[in-house]
Amino acid sequence: MKIMVEIIQHLKPGGIEKLVFDIMRLQESNIEVYIVALEGEKSVCLAHWPILKRYQERLIFLDKQPGFKLVTVRRLRKVLMSLDTNIIHTHHIGPLLYGVMATLRLTNIQHIHTEHDTWHLLDNKQLQMTKLMLRLNHITLVADAETVGIQLSQVLGRSVAPVTILNGIDTEKFSPSLNHKRYKYRARVFRIGCAARLVTEKSLDILIKAVADIPNVELYIAGDGPEKQNLTNLVQELDLSTKVKFIGYTDDMVGFYHQLDLFVLTSSNEGLPLSILEAQSCNVPVVCSDVGAVHEGVCKQTGHLIKLNTVNEFHVAIKAQMKRSSEHLPRNFITKHFDIRMMIKAYNQLIKE
Repeated sequence: MKIMVEIIQHLKPGGIEKLVFDIMRLQESNIEVYIVALEGEKSVCLAHWPILKRYQERLIFLDKQPGFKLVTVRRLRKVLMSLDTNIIHTHHIGPLLYGVMATLRLTNIQHIHTEHDTWHLLDNKQLQMTKLMLRLNHITLVADAETVGIQLSQVLGRSVAPVTILNGIDTEKFSPSLNHKRYKYRARVFRIGCAARLVTEKSLDILIKAVADIPNVELYIAGDGPEKQNLTNLVQELDLSTKVKFIGYTDDMVGFYHQLDLFVLTSSNEGLPLSILEAQSCNVPVVCSDVGAVHEGVCKQTGHLIKLNTVNEFHVAIKAQMKRSSEHLPRNFITKHFDIRMMIKAYNQLIKE
């Protein structure tokens, strides 16, 4: 039995967090997975994400406070040694830094690091820190999309050749609804959805404005975050309270997708987001801004990519999608390329004997 520890910044519901949770939940029987969150407390996390309660014995929280904390390095090192860890898997720069420092001179621990986007590396401090960490330890670098891999080589240097392992979702869990009636133009309300953290880079103000003048449409936004009040104010200013609904965080994302006719993502920065994979796995077509590696995760027969992230572009695309009818099913594209079981097998092939 090998012990793998997934190290993440925090364990709040989000793309990376759901990914590592599924890795823990669906990992092969010869590998036991633990999750270490640098920040946060277990009781608070379980209160906000109840499904984790059944796995709480494999969840470890270091309660790191803001800024770099050497005590967190010591705590992490102690955790890894007590678990007799064979592999650590880090995500993004914070966990990379702490993972490297906690395993210095521990040659028996393999380090796999996944980058989910590269826009944070535009910050020179983060770029230089990442380069340094990759030099200090022998790390297997993974990109979660082809585009991310190319960008990593460009910013980190041509000598850096990350392995590409596409993000995956549980396609058995995210399956189509048998009761969903296909939308026929103007036959009923057209339901649009978006699931995202309510932060500025998701550009949800563009989505709200884009649907404002489209009749017979309802918009449902799942998620929470610091921009909620600003977005709520915008909805009130535009007199859209009957058209735009904020449903907050939901533990039933499958049920959320089953209500939709279209999923829309207006982000200004992304890697390869899980939400568009989940929606399409439920046979919900998507309209997305063409940023990061989003284009890799959009079914070309049923989806639409927006080159210019403007209100008018999304307005036009949504209206066109309402009239569109396709014999193709986006789920076929997702099950072929983005099933998490394929992703887990690809990661396991990187593990040293």
